[in-house]
Amino acid sequence: KAAGKEFNIQNFGVEAQNVLRMEKCHIILGQESEQRTNLLDVGLGFLWDRTKADAKTVGAVALRQAENDQTRLKLVGFKMENNTRAPRDGALIVDEKVRGYIATARDSFSLNEAVGMALVDAELSKIGTRLEIYEDECGDDRIYGNVVEMPFYDPEGTRMKM
Repeated sequence: KAAGKEFNIQNFGVEAQNVLRMEKCHIILGQESEQRTNLLDVGLGFLWDRTKADAKTVGAVALRQAENDQTRLKLVGFKMENNTRAPRDGALIVDEKVRGYIATARDSFSLNEAVGMALVDAELSKIGTRLEIYEDECGDDRIYGNVVEMPFYDPEGTRMKM
């Protein structure tokens, strides 16, 4: 307990770590991605060196095909309307049919509001789009969120430079 006391270091749990990484929109492969998604879908297209010959880059042909495919899922950030509770992970985005799902959502202590990331149809990925969220346990009740810029917290990274 005495280690780090002079720096005001405190214990924290895994859930706090999960919320912190979500606030910065740091993805976990398999949590905010799935077998159908690629670098472009989750906002990591900058990692793909487009100058390399396709033959030297694993997956480059598939990425080129996906680049302009508007039917793909896209990772978006969202904030809940009226600061309602965060939806459960895996809740569905709907409007007559399933249009995506919640990858991660939590109540953010830094922002004092419920935020999350979802994989949604590309046409729902524009900033300001209203998302209708269905949770199986809640019957016909729906909750709503709006697509926002990511990351939610400290977008310029000034806190990291303190």
